[in-house]
This record gives sequence, structure tokens and C-alpha cells, in this order.
Amino acid sequence: MRSFFVYLFLACVCAFASDSMFGNSASARSLVLGEGSSTRGAASLTPMYAEMAVDSSYVLGPGDFLDLMLEDKYLSIQIYPDGSVAIEECGAVNVGGKTFGEAQKLILDLVSKRYKREYCFVQLAALKKFRVNAMGAVGLVGQHIVEPQTRLSLFIRSIGNPLPNANTQDVQVIRGKDTIHVDYTAMTTNGDFNNDIMLEQGDKVFIPFVPMGDNVSLMFPGYRTSVAYSPERTLADYFDLAGANRMHNYGYKAVCVREPDKEPRWITLADMKTTTVAPNTEVEFFVKELFVYIGGAVNYIGRYAYNPTWHAIDYIASGGVNTNTGSWDQVKVWRGEKPKAISVNVATDPILPGDYIEIPKSHYESFKDFTLFMASLLSVISSAFIIYVTYNK
Repeated sequence: MRSFFVYLFLACVCAFASDSMFGNSASARSLVLGEGSSTRGAASLTPMYAEMAVDSSYVLGPGDFLDLMLEDKYLSIQIYPDGSVAIEECGAVNVGGKTFGEAQKLILDLVSKRYKREYCFVQLAALKKFRVNAMGAVGLVGQHIVEPQTRLSLFIRSIGNPLPNANTQDVQVIRGKDTIHVDYTAMTTNGDFNNDIMLEQGDKVFIPFVPMGDNVSLMFPGYRTSVAYSPERTLADYFDLAGANRMHNYGYKAVCVREPDKEPRWITLADMKTTTVAPNTEVEFFVKELFVYIGGAVNYIGRYAYNPTWHAIDYIASGGVNTNTGSWDQVKVWRGEKPKAISVNVATDPILPGDYIEIPKSHYESFKDFTLFMASLLSVISSAFIIYVTYNK
């Protein structure tokens, strides 16, 4: 009997020690397993990937989660669609549209009616997701769910990037009654990070199209795009605005500029920095090797790599001709799918890829050839006459 009482005493001691070390078992179970009001919601336990720390100036809205410590209780509450929060045994308060610092004060004032204020604490547990409406020249038009602390550049990439005919110099973020104009091109090409604004709940993003009939078209291998026309822009500016720096460089050899009502002209890549064009111009970048062909009174007949800065005289000089053998003033160029001969000024007229430059012989060479032909002809005739006379004797 004595041993029974000893065992009973030891059991009570163990139970008391267990409660003293670990607290009430029901409270511990409810905290871990999520029973009752002393739990933290699953949303508040989800890891957050924040770009920067959220301070007291953060504006609360529907979907934000708050962690509350009320003496020995831990609560996780969500802000309702109307902006209010409800706290058990304390009541409700509206914190929507308030900064986090303002909301902290309102909630602490509310719970201090039942709990000791010095043992209460309010903290952000999870930031709200929200929807942003995207319209205009974007890949995916419509409403999109946005993670908290999402910047404009990330949002634009997530909706399929701007279309080729988008005016990315005037991306418009409509925020309430205000419109924020953002130069997305300067942001992406020049690293203008100040324009990469953080999106907020209620924002609307609009990317306008390039107006028809007032643009410059750029053609790359397998890709074509257009950029809004501006009189002061050079071809190098259009190249940057089209985002060509981010495209694969196939090794461009030359650039063909086709302005309205003008003959195509060819320039080098270096000339793009100083070349301006008219509206509705087409600019095509070539990667294949381009040639000009030379024939006639030259030492080296054949094809030569096209150089946009060269004129006919340069190709003729490369072919090896002099004034004794070739005639400068009668040079002809054969051009077109069905080649036709055209007369050119060898020093000023442009030469295009695929042209065939024909250098005729000089008058001296032509007279010499005629003389040699006549001499050969007389030699044949005299030989034939001698043979005829000999066999008829």
C-alpha cells in the first residue's frame, strides 16, 4: 500500500513538471496543429521573396495578412475585401488604405480594451497579391495576378513582352487619376532603373502602338519590326530602339536603305551613326557576302566584295586597268534581274551589289585589234592565193 502511494506521488510530480516545462499541452497542440484562435494561418507561414524591407509607410489593402501577439495568444488575420479586420473578443476596425504604422496604432487601441497594451504586438505576415490590367501592344492583353513588390519591367516580361510595333518610349501606368509615363526603351537599353517603378494595387498598364504611316521599318534575318519616326533620329538610334542590341548578331555585312520614291542606297554599319531617313523608310540588314562583278579591259576579271563607299572607279582600279587598255568615259553597268546596260559616272554614281561593271577597250586597243585582225586576214588570203597558184601550174 505504501508503494502505491509512492508511485502515485511520483506520477503527480512528473505531470506537474511536464506542464511547467512545456506549458499546457492543449495550447501547444492548438499552436502546432492549427486549432482554435491561437494559431497562425498557412498564408502567413508562406515564405516571402521581398526586394526590400517593408516599412511603416506600406499601404494595407484586402489580402494582406497580419500577425498579432496578444499576451499569450498568437493570431494570424487577413484584411477583408472591405478593408476591415476582426479580432476575437475585441471587435473590428477598418485598416484598408491605411499605412502599416497607422494600422498598428488602430489595432493596438482596439485590443487594449481587453489585453495589456505593453504585451501586444502587430506585424505584417504576408503581402497581398493583386490584379493589374494590361492593354495595348503587349503579348497578353487582360488582367494578370501580380506578386507583391513587382516592378514594371518584370510585369511587362511576364505578359509576353511588347509587340514589335509597340511604342516602348511611352509606356503608360494609370494610377488613379494620374498617368505615369515611362520610357521603357531607355530603361532596358540604358539601364535607367529610376523609371522601373513598383506596381501598386489598382494600376493599369497601357503600351501604345506605333502610328501607321509614321514609322521606320527595320528588317533582320527572320524578323521585322518598326520604330516611331522622329526627324532627329539616326539609323543607330532606330537600331537601339528596336532592341536589336539584345538580338543575336549574325554578322551584318551591309545596310540597305529604301526611302519612299528614292533609289535604294547602301551604307556601312559605321555610317548608321550619321544617317537620317524619311518616314516610312525600310532598313534591311544583310548578313550574306555581297559582290560586284567586273569584266572587259581589266587585268583581273571576276567578282569583288561589295563596299558601300566605293564607286565604279574603285572597282576598276582593283581590277587593274590603265588608260592605254581601258576607256573610262564609256564604262557601262549592267543592273537588274533582267540586266540592262546603263551609263555611269565612274567617280560619283553609286554601285549596288550584284552590278556587273563593263570596261570597254580604249580606241588605241580597238584600232590595234582591228589592225591585227586585218593583218591576219591578209596573211590567210595571201597564203590561200599562193597555194592556189602553186597547184594550178
